[in-house]
Amino acid sequence: MEQAAQFAQVDSFPPPSPHNFNSLVSLSLTNRTNNLTHGLHRFPAKYIPQVPRWALDAYAFTGSRVLDPFAGSGTTNVEAASKGLDSVALEINPLSRLIIRAKTTALPVDQLSATAAAIDTAWSPHKGALITPIEGVSNFEHWFTEPAWRELLGLKSAIVRETHDSKELEFFLTVFSSILRVVSNADDQSQKTYVSGTRPKSPPPVRASWANAVQRALRGMTELNATPAPASTVSVPDDGDALCMPLPDASFDLAVTSPPYLDSVDYPYNLMLEHFWLADEIGLPSRRDFNRLRQGQVGAKQPGVTGYPERVLSDLIDLGEIPEYRRPAVQNYFAVMDRHFSEMSRVLRSGSRYVFVVGNSATRVGQLPVHKALLRLAEAHGLGLEHAFGYRLRRHYMKFPRAGRGGIILVDWVLTLQKGLAGGRQIPDLVDAHVPIDPLAVAH
Repeated sequence: MEQAAQFAQVDSFPPPSPHNFNSLVSLSLTNRTNNLTHGLHRFPAKYIPQVPRWALDAYAFTGSRVLDPFAGSGTTNVEAASKGLDSVALEINPLSRLIIRAKTTALPVDQLSATAAAIDTAWSPHKGALITPIEGVSNFEHWFTEPAWRELLGLKSAIVRETHDSKELEFFLTVFSSILRVVSNADDQSQKTYVSGTRPKSPPPVRASWANAVQRALRGMTELNATPAPASTVSVPDDGDALCMPLPDASFDLAVTSPPYLDSVDYPYNLMLEHFWLADEIGLPSRRDFNRLRQGQVGAKQPGVTGYPERVLSDLIDLGEIPEYRRPAVQNYFAVMDRHFSEMSRVLRSGSRYVFVVGNSATRVGQLPVHKALLRLAEAHGLGLEHAFGYRLRRHYMKFPRAGRGGIILVDWVLTLQKGLAGGRQIPDLVDAHVPIDPLAVAH
């Protein structure tokens, strides 16, 4: 029987040193992951703020310019702002960009409180014909009861009328978006937007959910304002992405990110209701446009990029052992990540670090060594491995009882690359990332 791995229990990730390279750690559950504005909006598969916090403490200096090329919901950028560091967030998803701006823009809490009160006063349920907020979706009643639908239409209208500028509007639209899953018929315990037939849900009232979300958002903004964040700048470009960055050469001192995992998380689909309700604001006029967004994500199942680096990865990834239906996604993923590392090498300054987090992917024949394959690609672009450690994932959305792992990734690898590092750590030095842990031990 396979021996379970031993994880050192720590209150915070230790600073990088030769003594803890390739170590396995488990953070104490007393660590908060929703401080500052991190709890403003639920987001699938986001990493805990302790990861970018560790990277910033280890590698940033006064005046460092920080980049997150796969920004997600802006966890890295919130942490950078809280330390007074300027950062850039690149994201292909317009909903993500809206959430990032809301989470990283420090606004006066007394002003936000006054606006929240005005929204409550102006808010009344929508009367007349019910309006689907995006073209091409005909079964909106599947997701929302009629009273909830009317309340949400009225609330969004009040938000648009009562906010004073674009920053306030984005803040309250993000708070609005954060309650949509809660007040819908969709299950709260799954990342997927799924209405369960066997575990029916009784959604809470929209008004109570809104009140709770506003108070949580105001507390988070109060904490953010108490840091150096108001003096920092977070840029969220509307163009460019992790494969084609609208950024000058050698312009960043540190990059921290968690790139999409291979064929594992469909971010737009998991936030489908949020995309639908904010379709006008994020530029998705129809369901067809939403589907195109899904297909354009790194890690998407739809193939669309040529140039799979087979020569570099042939001894790590045996395409013949991968089920045929998954093969295009695998080839597509590593092709685009190869392009990504080329761009990262261009925008990083010599000697600067790139910290990224990755988990491995399971197939019928076992684990794909994704971390090793990505490191091989990074090395080909002058990014050598300097440090690595694994940490145990203990909080997951998925709470349904399932036999075996059920696809849950239990360990994430935090890998530090340095531009220009030659003769860095060897990839085989990393311990096997397929770490056996009892799934029942995963905290929910």
